[in-house]
Amino acid sequence: MMRWFGKYIPRGSVVLAVTTFGSYILGLLRDRTFAQTFGASASLDSYNAAFLIPDLAFNVLVASGIAAAVVPLFIQLRATNQRQAHVYINSMMTIAVIVMGMMGVIIYIAAPWLSHLVAPGLDANEHILVAELMRILALSPILFAASNALGALLVAQQRFFFYGLSPLLYNIGIIAGSLYLAPYLGIKGVAYGTVFGALLHLTARVVAAWRSGWRPVPLLQVPIPRLGETLRLIGPKMLGHPVELVTFWAFTSLASLMSAGSISILNFARNFQSVPVSILGIAMATAVFPDLARAALASPTQVRLLVRRTALSIFLASSAAAVGLFGIRHQLVTILLGGGAFDEAAIRRTALVLGVFCLAIPTESLSHLLARAFYATKNTAIPVLWSIISLLVAVSSAYGLSHTIGIVALPIGFFLGSLGKVVGLWITLHIRLTPVRAAIPQ
Repeated sequence: MMRWFGKYIPRGSVVLAVTTFGSYILGLLRDRTFAQTFGASASLDSYNAAFLIPDLAFNVLVASGIAAAVVPLFIQLRATNQRQAHVYINSMMTIAVIVMGMMGVIIYIAAPWLSHLVAPGLDANEHILVAELMRILALSPILFAASNALGALLVAQQRFFFYGLSPLLYNIGIIAGSLYLAPYLGIKGVAYGTVFGALLHLTARVVAAWRSGWRPVPLLQVPIPRLGETLRLIGPKMLGHPVELVTFWAFTSLASLMSAGSISILNFARNFQSVPVSILGIAMATAVFPDLARAALASPTQVRLLVRRTALSIFLASSAAAVGLFGIRHQLVTILLGGGAFDEAAIRRTALVLGVFCLAIPTESLSHLLARAFYATKNTAIPVLWSIISLLVAVSSAYGLSHTIGIVALPIGFFLGSLGKVVGLWITLHIRLTPVRAAIPQ
């Protein structure tokens, strides 16, 4: 039994699944606090809309490179020279913090204009609130820039506990802001709590990295090891990594044109749906990523076998989770969100949107594994291509259907885009990892 478990369940995935589950329990508590304090209201819509630009900037400029490039390159460097590997991590962290600091200044200045861009359907007072919230939230990506660099180090070393603990602490910060600051500052208290949560997120990873032997050196050490290769991998990934955020940016814009509270309902339903994706798909894909990187140094056959085993586990587990979540969706929304300002009509709409979102749980879970298989082989262009195709399918289909079926069009569009992406990635990866056999002379 243990041998089977070790073969099909990547090492460290259980730790990541448990910490991710804990994070989402806190996330549901956070959403319940939001729902009962603010309801499906314009103020909560403003917070969700204000979150988009800082998060998008972080994913485009920093998280894309960290996720795709740093882990396999750090593993290569560490195998021959640990000091150079730490120089590489420190340099990447310093660059990331500088870049996000500059972007934070831009967001602060442009916030009034950006508020109209992310949620065109809001009124004048709500746009002012979105701009004020966006200026506060622009601090979080600076902290996340440093935290994600250290996260890459922890993943490469397969130190998953503190890596997985960070999101729990992030949610604790948001909940603290909701409970202790919101009564005095309103929705701005939640924004300040979000920044505090980002600081806790970073603190946990600093502690873990320090225990691993890393020491902070906040200076660029020239020449930076593997800088050219890092930039080559980051380039395509900067276009593809934030596709999901752009998708939900478009969905947010569509929802802002619907009845009040539609943005909040979309976010609540998406948060529920993302729980099994994170616990099963992302946890297993993250845990197997270092093994995929090492297998890629050996042979395509090892990568192919590892992907097939892990994909089978992810597909079976995520499909079962999708069926289970669909069956209890109304009860779950009622128990965790219902009450206070969140009335029966809001419960029904959220459960409806969540039920359709369940279709995308297996496809989205598999896409995380397949993308990391490409990253392990140092190819970021192909996942970007399929992500962009997914974006076009999701947004165009959601837009076309929204005129007739309303908010349900958004999760349907998301599923269609996710399905196209995972099928495309699977076929392309199979072609890439299949050795070309020379023709036999006649």
